Amino acid sequence: MRILVVGVNNFGQMHLSAIKNMDISIVERKPEVIEKSREKFKISSVYSSYDEALNDKFDIVDLIVPHYLHREMAMKAMEMGSNVLLEKPIATSIQDAEDLITASRKFNVKFMVTDQYYFDPSVREAVKIIKNGEIGNPVSIVVRDQRYYTHKGWRTNSRDMGGGSLIDGGIHFIDTLLNFGGDYDSIDGISRHGGSALQGEDTTTAIFKFKNGSTGLFFYTWAYRDPPVVPAFEVIGDKGSLYEDPGSRTDWGVDTPYRTVYGDLILNGKRLNIKKYDVYEREIGEFARSVENDTPVPFSPETALRDLRAVLKIYEMS
Repeated sequence: MRILVVGVNNFGQMHLSAIKNMDISIVERKPEVIEKSREKFKISSVYSSYDEALNDKFDIVDLIVPHYLHREMAMKAMEMGSNVLLEKPIATSIQDAEDLITASRKFNVKFMVTDQYYFDPSVREAVKIIKNGEIGNPVSIVVRDQRYYTHKGWRTNSRDMGGGSLIDGGIHFIDTLLNFGGDYDSIDGISRHGGSALQGEDTTTAIFKFKNGSTGLFFYTWAYRDPPVVPAFEVIGDKGSLYEDPGSRTDWGVDTPYRTVYGDLILNGKRLNIKKYDVYEREIGEFARSVENDTPVPFSPETALRDLRAVLKIYEMS
């Protein structure tokens, strides 16, 4: 199976390290990035032009590019008959996201947004626990993350991002919240700019009222200097509780044995023994199997659209 990885600097290295048993080609212009990639990974071909690369047939095109390019570049790959992996968010507008979903059906290709948080073993186990009623009916769901962003680059540009921190990193945590709470009746939220390097917003607070009667509390910021280490999620039910242990999180380095997002689960005061795996390998591997076996992708683009709708709804209120 041939895969074309577009944008292999920085986070693209994570994708390259997670690709197994595939013939890898890349699109990259920076000589130092090309050299680094060739030293670490088995690269078959290097292209300086995306359009040139698409003239060669690839089974999968993996796009790690600025958000505003998602629709245009994914659409081109689909039109050439390639299955598409696309870094989150699915797009910067509902219309663009719907256009991509429609195009994937029209051209009969697989289409998946890569969201490693969705594939995290603790999230998958927590969803099972909640659905199985092990903590009873959910009453309150808290999802949060706080950090300080000082980097430069396209992520500081609100046009390239389609917003600020919420549509970038925050959408991961929105996905976790919605996977726990399910459908919601309403959102009341606001995004503001604090003290980060971003042009766009960097701090969001929101309350979700879920159809199952529970309330979701969401907090996400890139403007928190020296933040405390707290659980990324907590779920309180009428018969028990569940939370993430932040002290057991793994390193995100490229060369670690496995990379997860969240720490271990504590269910009713007891630590659960959850089998760990590399979330990057899992998301790309499961997508590749869906291509090989012509089965549904593991993270549907409709779910990615669900997450984007929630983000844009909060933006509308801000």
